[in-house]
Amino acid sequence: MYSNHQLFNSNHKHLDRLADCHIHCFPDSFATKLGKQYVRKTLEWFLVSNNRLLFHIEIENKIAGYCGSFIPSGFGDGSSSGMLQYAFKEAVFGMLKKPWLFLNKEIISFYPFIIKNIRQKIFGKKKISRTQINEYKNYQPHVGLVVIGVEPFFRGSFVFQELMKNFEAEAIKAEIFICKLSVKKDNGRAIRAYKKFEWFIAEEHAKTFVMEKKLNKV
Repeated sequence: MYSNHQLFNSNHKHLDRLADCHIHCFPDSFATKLGKQYVRKTLEWFLVSNNRLLFHIEIENKIAGYCGSFIPSGFGDGSSSGMLQYAFKEAVFGMLKKPWLFLNKEIISFYPFIIKNIRQKIFGKKKISRTQINEYKNYQPHVGLVVIGVEPFFRGSFVFQELMKNFEAEAIKAEIFICKLSVKKDNGRAIRAYKKFEWFIAEEHAKTFVMEKKLNKV
């Protein structure tokens, strides 16, 4: 283990380096394709509310990995919609700079989601369905693990473990003992890594799994 590593609660002065870290960790992601300014803005989303947390590990003054989490305020409060709305201007600029992205399969999959958010801004939220009512009744307070990334050079080291340990410690500090995350089905490496930390698959969707972990009360 490196003797000079440090864990930081991230702030605005770290955003440029965190955006670079994200791009290195996820070179093919939707956010990376839209450009560094979009990535930076989505990371800033974690810093503008008390129910969100962004932290990272530095080794020899280099960001080795980072993690972003949030506590939903209730049913329907999602990180994906929140980040997209917060960084919508940067997303538009990113698309205009790279118009070929309009035909990218991953970005096309976001179109219904984007249209839904635009409609809500113009017309307000639609009446919720019976299915949504049932989901609301079954809603459990939880901490969402939104993103966790480790620089390729530091993969296989202690960095991922330390980030996960701090994520769990913060959840316990908030007195919330259910953790959730969403992961693509074809991301076998991430799924195996989460399972090593006792996460389990709780829900299956068309392209993703929802994984959960229950923490022990101290």
